[in-house]
Amino acid sequence: MRISRSRSLGLATTLAALALGGAAVPAAHAADSTLKIEAPDAVAVDPDSTAPGHDSNSTRLRLGLTLSDHPAPATGRITVDLAPLQGIASVATPGNACTVAQQVLTCDAMPMYEGKQSLDLYLYAPTGARPVGSTAVLHTTAVFDGVTASADTEVTLGGSNVVVEEVPTNRDLKPGDTWTPTLKVTNRGQLPASQLYLTFTGGMELTFLPQFSNCRYATDGDVVICAVHAGVAPGETVQLSPIGFEVDSDAYYPYEDVHVSSAEPDLTGWLGHYHFAPGPASAPKLTAVGKPEGGAPNGVIDFERLNGTSLNAVVPNTADFVAFGSWTPEAGKQQGRLTAGLVNNGPASIDWRSGSYPARVRVALPAQAEVLQKPDNCYPTSTDPTVNSFDCGTTPYIKNGYRASFDFTVRADPAAKLSATVSLPSLGEDNQESGKPWDPDKANDVVTVALGGESSTGTPSPQPSRSATTEPGGSTPSAPATPAPGTTPATPSPSASGAPGAGGSTGGGSYSGGGLASTGGGQGSGTVLGLGIGAIALGVGVVVVARRRRAGAQH
Repeated sequence: MRISRSRSLGLATTLAALALGGAAVPAAHAADSTLKIEAPDAVAVDPDSTAPGHDSNSTRLRLGLTLSDHPAPATGRITVDLAPLQGIASVATPGNACTVAQQVLTCDAMPMYEGKQSLDLYLYAPTGARPVGSTAVLHTTAVFDGVTASADTEVTLGGSNVVVEEVPTNRDLKPGDTWTPTLKVTNRGQLPASQLYLTFTGGMELTFLPQFSNCRYATDGDVVICAVHAGVAPGETVQLSPIGFEVDSDAYYPYEDVHVSSAEPDLTGWLGHYHFAPGPASAPKLTAVGKPEGGAPNGVIDFERLNGTSLNAVVPNTADFVAFGSWTPEAGKQQGRLTAGLVNNGPASIDWRSGSYPARVRVALPAQAEVLQKPDNCYPTSTDPTVNSFDCGTTPYIKNGYRASFDFTVRADPAAKLSATVSLPSLGEDNQESGKPWDPDKANDVVTVALGGESSTGTPSPQPSRSATTEPGGSTPSAPATPAPGTTPATPSPSASGAPGAGGSTGGGSYSGGGLASTGGGQGSGTVLGLGIGAIALGVGVVVVARRRRAGAQH
């Protein structure tokens, strides 16, 4: 960010203030206040962009204004000199309070509350554009309450747009195999990228294998950052030297989301809590095949559009989801505790990238049984008050060994010989009943629990068998739904929809063996966003591989 400020008015500033006609206030206010404009140092404009609107590729330039020591409302004026932008960028008028005259954008009578105001400018390609690479300086001046500030932003026509090319889904892998996908990056922009940074995001059931000397490895998490020094010209495609992934024993839909950029990740931001160690000096470098190492960054801005993809695999594996339940009556009372739950006996871990649950825990009771208290994350499945049926949330990542249980307080007359049913309904990524194709043993998916005067445990309830396409060793999953390139799958927080949190209990429910941790070595989606391994193959780049691993990992 480039920040410009002024407390005292020089001759030029005074003239500007007079021209702007900012609202005058007692001099004491101006002396006590400081006006700052925060603006980006540089932005790029796509030569193919159009005025802001549907499917526009216009560039947003945000101006953030702060008037310190001035809590009272203020009024002011913002002016932007558009003359230098001729042939480089056009600017859309940002609202009714703004006008353009003689190549000057003026936003008059702008209100400011609690010392804060912002203005968004949208830049797009002009008619009769100058050659790509042309630059100009956008000069902004503001006067609020008699205090003046200015800021400059360099505007370039054209930029790079490095994109990871799509990799076909791999259907030929088994647990223990090594997958070496071919990773390619193309610069779809107008200017050369001198360095690349890639991010492997949300990886599940894939272990990053190689050690590279030009990479840094997080000592407290599964994050890898690699720098590859090679340029990528407009229209050029480069291929990374081989990167391998081991398919873990619990893989079913293993994947890595890959993001590439020519800008270095901000390690002082959301990754600041990680500590990195360099790769072995004797290890080979991650390189762009056939590309010599380049020099320093060239300052070209990347548009970062559709620059992500996913590495997806479909692995024949199985997971045994088992329903369980128990009843503990309270002595001398016609009520007790009904416990219902789910356990994944593996070996596969099932991960729904949409954020939905691969299976829920459904508790159904007869109308004569009254539910006095339910867990916070269990919800009625019917508005009919005579139907006692509840669905309990689990987690989008049901790993091998996962266990969730939910306690209900129920009033039931022992003489009525009532019983409850615990089942495991499952919606797929398409929000339709999935049938749990990974689970060949449906006999333990439903149990019946007697609600009598004595303690009891659930007994399996025979269910109609479902046919499943199988291979030796298990079921064959269909291809999972994947996000569009450049997007990242939703990752609910540990408390989303009342899902149990790692290592604890929520509203009477508890679980173990898998959560949504994103720190301490877990591989939450936050672990990988903003980094990039793909950058490695590209040129001067950085690779980041982040995985939410076994210990409470979740997507």
